[in-house]
Amino acid sequence: MRVDKHCYSILISVFIIMGCVGSLCAQDIQLTATIDQNILTLNDQLKLTLTIHGTHDTAHPSFPAMDGFTLLYGPSISAETRIVNGAVSVSKGYTYVLQPTAKGKFTIGQSTVEYKGKVYSSQPLTVEVVDTPRSADAQAPDLEKLVFVDLNVDKNEAYVYEQIVLSFKFYFQKGLPVGDIDYDAPTTKSFMEEKLGDQRQYEEIRDGILFNVLELRTAIFPMMTGELTISPARVKCNLIVQQRRDRRNTSPDSFFGDAFFDDFFDREQKRYPVERTTNSIALKVKPLPEEGKPREFKGAVGDFHMEVSTKAQHVKVGDPITLSFSIYGEGNIQTINEPALVVNQENDFKMYPAESQTQITNREELIRGRKVFSKVIEPQKPDLKATPAIVFSFFDPRTGHYKTITKEPIPITVEAGEQEVPIQLTLSHDKAMPVKRQVQLLAEDILPIMTNLAALRNQGNLVYQNPFIIGGLFIPAVAVVASFLFRRHKDRLASDIGYARTRRAHAVAKKRLEMAQSALRQNLQGEFYSCLSRAMSDYLADKFNIPPASATEGKVTALLQQRGVKDDIIEEVSRRLKDYDHWRFSRDSGDIERDGAFVADR
Repeated sequence: MRVDKHCYSILISVFIIMGCVGSLCAQDIQLTATIDQNILTLNDQLKLTLTIHGTHDTAHPSFPAMDGFTLLYGPSISAETRIVNGAVSVSKGYTYVLQPTAKGKFTIGQSTVEYKGKVYSSQPLTVEVVDTPRSADAQAPDLEKLVFVDLNVDKNEAYVYEQIVLSFKFYFQKGLPVGDIDYDAPTTKSFMEEKLGDQRQYEEIRDGILFNVLELRTAIFPMMTGELTISPARVKCNLIVQQRRDRRNTSPDSFFGDAFFDDFFDREQKRYPVERTTNSIALKVKPLPEEGKPREFKGAVGDFHMEVSTKAQHVKVGDPITLSFSIYGEGNIQTINEPALVVNQENDFKMYPAESQTQITNREELIRGRKVFSKVIEPQKPDLKATPAIVFSFFDPRTGHYKTITKEPIPITVEAGEQEVPIQLTLSHDKAMPVKRQVQLLAEDILPIMTNLAALRNQGNLVYQNPFIIGGLFIPAVAVVASFLFRRHKDRLASDIGYARTRRAHAVAKKRLEMAQSALRQNLQGEFYSCLSRAMSDYLADKFNIPPASATEGKVTALLQQRGVKDDIIEEVSRRLKDYDHWRFSRDSGDIERDGAFVADR
C-alpha cells in the first residue's frame, strides 16, 4: 500500500511538472514568413515558408493574399524539435512553391493563425520579378545576396581603456551548403583584446530571407587616444549552388516539363569560391578627463566593486597580517593595479608587495571578472588599533565621472612582542683575578680546548657518508628550482596566449568530445557533428595559435606539412575536417557508428 501511494504521488508530481512545462512553452508563439529569394525571373520558382514557433498544436496558417504568382504545389509540412543546453524549442513549417506570372514588384500579404483564442500574424514580404535572362550564364546566382559579412562595434566613440564589443557576422542563406571557411580576423593594433564566448550560430531573417549566421565577438580595449582604425575582416569559402538547366528546348507538353520534376531532373550543382571583406571601422578614442581625477587613480576604467577581509586580528608587533582585497566588476580586469593603503604615519606598518590573481568570470556579453590582491603588512607599534584604510578609484565611462571606493580600517589588537635579552658574559669573581685565571674559567665554563689528540676517537659512520643526509642537502635546491619553473610556467600562462592555448587544448577538446557523446546518446546528429567539428578545429587552432574560424582544412594541412607531420596523418585530419563540416549541415546521416566509436576511443 505504501508503494502504491508512493508511485501515485510520483505520477501526480510528474503530471504537474509536465503541465507547468507545457504551459510555459505555450505562453507565446510566433508566426514568421520567409522566402528563398526576393528577386527572381519569370522562369524561376519561389519557395514561401510559413513557420509557427513555440508549438506543434495549431491549425494550418492562412495562405497569404498576393498578386503576380500562382501556386504550383504545397504545403509540404515539417516539424522540428531542438534541445540546446536543456532548452527545448519546437517549430512547424508549411512550404509552398509559387510560379511568377508577371514582372514587377509584388507584396506577399500577412498570414494568420489562431491559437488559444489569440490571432498571430506574419510580416508582409516584397518580391521583385525581372526579365528572363537570355543565356544560361545569366542564371548565375547573386552571390552578394546569398553570402555576405558584417563587422561592427557597439560604440564608435569611447574613452581610452574602455571596453568595446567588436562583432563579426558571416551570413549565408539557410540550406546553402558552405564549406572550407577561412577567416582572417581584423587587425586591432593599439588595442588589447579578449575573446567573448564561443562562436555563436543562429538564424536571422533579412528582407524576408532566412539566413544562417556565424558570429564571433571580441572585447577590445583602446590603449591610446585619437582616431583609431580597425582593419577589415575577410572570409573565404566555397558554395555549392543548385541551378536550373536551360529549358528553352523543352516542349511545354513534355512530361518532364512539370514543375514537380524540375527539382529532380532540371537542376545541376555548381561550386562557387567566394571571398567577402568587411569595411574598416573608425573609432574616436577620448582621453580620460583631468578634472576630478583622484590622487589614488591608477588607470582602471569600467564599473567595479571592492571587498576587503583579513583573518589575523590579534597579533604582536612584527607579526604578519594578510589583507585580502578583491576588485570585481565589468572592464579590463587584467590591467587593474593594487589599491592604495592610507596610513596615519609611515612607520606604523611595514608593507610588502602584493600578490594578485585574476579570474574572468563571464565572457558572454561583456568581460566581467575578479582580481584578488593579497598584501602582507606588519605592525611596528603596540598601540595600533586598526589596519590602514583601503582606497580604490576608477573611471566609469557610462557616467563620465571618477568614482572612489573607500573601505574603512579593520579593527586589530596589537600586543608588544617578546623582548630580546642581550647576551652578556660576566664574571662573578674578584676584579683582581689574574687574566690567566679568567681564561681558565672560560675554558671550563664554555667549551674546553682539547690539548691531547688521544681524546679524538672514531665516532663510527661519518655524517657526510650518510645517504639520507646527502639527499637532504639537495632538497632545498630542488625546491627552489621547482618553484622557479612553476612560477615561470604560471607567468607564461598569463602573458603568452599561444602557450596558454597550447596547454589547455587537450582539456578543451576532451570536453567537446564529451558533449559529442551526449548529443550522440540523444540521437542529435547535427549537434553531434557540430561538437566533433568544433573539437577538432578548436584543438588545432589552439595548437597552432590561430583564430578558431581560420582552422580550415586547407590552412591546417599547410601548417601540418610545415611541421613535418606524416602524410597519412595529414590525410586523416583533412578527411575528418571535411566530413564533420559537411555532416553537421547535411540532412543525410553520416557514419554515426564509426564516428561514435572514434569519440569513445578518445
